[in-house]
Amino acid sequence: MPDHKISIRVSELPAEKNVDFIETSFFHENNSRKLPTPSEVRSRATHPRTHRPDPIRFTEDNLIVKWGEYVTIAEGQVYWMLQTHLKGEIPAPEIYGWRTEGNQVFLYLEYITENQLEEVHHELGTESRSKINSQIRSIKTALLRLRQNPTQEFLGSIGGQPLPDTACEDDDNLAGPPPSVAAFHCWLTDRALKRFPDPEPTKPLREMLPDNVPIVFSHCDLHPKNILVSPAEPSKIVAIVDWHQSGWYPSYWERCKAEWGNYGDWIVENLPEVSKDDASGDHEGLFKAFCMYCQLLSIF
Repeated sequence: MPDHKISIRVSELPAEKNVDFIETSFFHENNSRKLPTPSEVRSRATHPRTHRPDPIRFTEDNLIVKWGEYVTIAEGQVYWMLQTHLKGEIPAPEIYGWRTEGNQVFLYLEYITENQLEEVHHELGTESRSKINSQIRSIKTALLRLRQNPTQEFLGSIGGQPLPDTACEDDDNLAGPPPSVAAFHCWLTDRALKRFPDPEPTKPLREMLPDNVPIVFSHCDLHPKNILVSPAEPSKIVAIVDWHQSGWYPSYWERCKAEWGNYGDWIVENLPEVSKDDASGDHEGLFKAFCMYCQLLSIF
């Protein structure tokens, strides 16, 4: 696997409201081929007015459209970055383009039919589990090669948008983008103080959050439902999906989040590579602080 660093600059990312990636497989055989319009997507929706509508499949075109008010161009930029810089290293759906209409974004993605790991993990043998963990290790190693412009560091979505993690929602406003890990930690503490004005409970927690950890690019939701695997033994990862919460985070964030969630114990036991690691030193103390913040703020 290559070990060179990859610089990701915000200015290189496609940022248009509407874009087609004509070099992708969708347009390869016929440059005049058209992506479905937003109206055509909505016409196939069972509940088109819901806040988080289900993705719409166009199986005849090997296409799935993720759409709605919660969908962001930032997620589309991540898919573009993966296929531009890490193709062959990180399995992910190909992105064919996106559209914006009103407050809704439509991401046009390759439709992959394989199983969610969540559905089949109990059927997997030792060889499959080992293979999947090895792939996760390689995927995380590849992501660690991504670097920001050292003069413009921030925590947030790939394109400089606010932090996309659901934990960072604050009265419908997402955090940031904070310019440093320390600023992010101060934001977390300030948010806790809004709910609990007494600073004493949060002061020792703040001291356990390390400000000197690196900022890294993380998927930040490596839940078994977002890992698609092949059915044949030994099973392998075919795609990592749902990059909605991915972005630049403190290096410990993804590990702590994985261990804290509903699948925390299962992930530690069955996907140990998800919970490795972060160079944060005292992980036990850090995780304690992380859990206390989660409880104080009722997140995850």
